Amino acid sequence: MLRFLLALSVLLLLGACAPFHRPLAAADRHTVQEVDVRVVVAQESFMFSAKAPGVSAATGGGLIGALIDSSVQQSRQKDMSAEVQAIVGPLLDYDYRAEAGPAINAMLAEPSAFPLKVRSSQVLTAMPLKAEQDARIAATKAGPAYMVLLLQYALEPGLGAFTTRTSAILWQGGNSEPSYRASAIFQTPVGGGTRATVIRRLTANDGQVLRSVMRDSMTQTLHLVAMDIAGARSGAVKTSRFNVNGSWVTLAGQGFDDQAGRVVFRDQDGAMYSLRSTAP
Repeated sequence: MLRFLLALSVLLLLGACAPFHRPLAAADRHTVQEVDVRVVVAQESFMFSAKAPGVSAATGGGLIGALIDSSVQQSRQKDMSAEVQAIVGPLLDYDYRAEAGPAINAMLAEPSAFPLKVRSSQVLTAMPLKAEQDARIAATKAGPAYMVLLLQYALEPGLGAFTTRTSAILWQGGNSEPSYRASAIFQTPVGGGTRATVIRRLTANDGQVLRSVMRDSMTQTLHLVAMDIAGARSGAVKTSRFNVNGSWVTLAGQGFDDQAGRVVFRDQDGAMYSLRSTAP
C-alpha cells in the first residue's frame, strides 16, 4: 500500500494543474518513432475500502472519499478488517502484475493493436524516483517516447464488481510537459450470491475466473488508450451500469468503440470507460 501511495503522489505531482484529458495531437503522433511503455502496479494485493460518509455514488468515491471525514473512514476500515481477513483472504494469493505482463505481451504481439511502435514494455512495482523519472523524460529528446500507465485495482464493497483505474501519460521530444494524458476505467461485475459464494467462484480452479478478469482488464485498458491515441471519433451516446463503492449507478457518455458484451464511452471530462453491458 505504501508503494501505491508513493506512486500516486508522484503522478499527482506530475499532473498538477494539468487538464484531465489531453488528446495526442496528430502532429505529435506522427513524430513518435518508438515508445517505451511502463505499467506501474504499486499494489501487493487488492485494495478494500469502506464507503466514505457523506459521499454520493455519483462523486466516484475513491481517493476523494478517503479524504473526507478521515476519522469516520478509519473507523469503518477497522470494522471491516476482520471480515476482509476471513472472507477475502484467499484472493490475496493472486498477483495482478503476474497476469498483466502476459496480457500486455499478447496484445502488443498484434501489429495493428497499438498505433505507436512499442520498443519495450515492462510492469513495474513502483514509480521511478524523481531523478530517474526526469532523466528518462529528458532522454525522449533524442530517443523513444516514454509512456507510463499507473494502474490501481480493487473489488468494490460487497464484492459486486472488479475495477481498475488507470492514468496514462506520454512524454516525447524531451519536453517535461506530457503530450498526452488520459484516464481509463475498466469494470466487470463479479457478484451474485453471498460473499463466500463470490470468493469460491473467483478462486476455483486456481483462480481461473479471477486471473481471466485481471488479464481482460489489462487488455481492455491498453485498447482504450490505443484507440484514444489513434484519435477514435465519438459516436452515439451510450449508457451502462457502474458499481461505485458497492452501489450501482447509471453512467453515460459518447461511445467510440463497439464490442460484443461491453460498452465503451467517454464521459464529459474525457475519462474512458469499458464496462460490461450485462451489469445490473
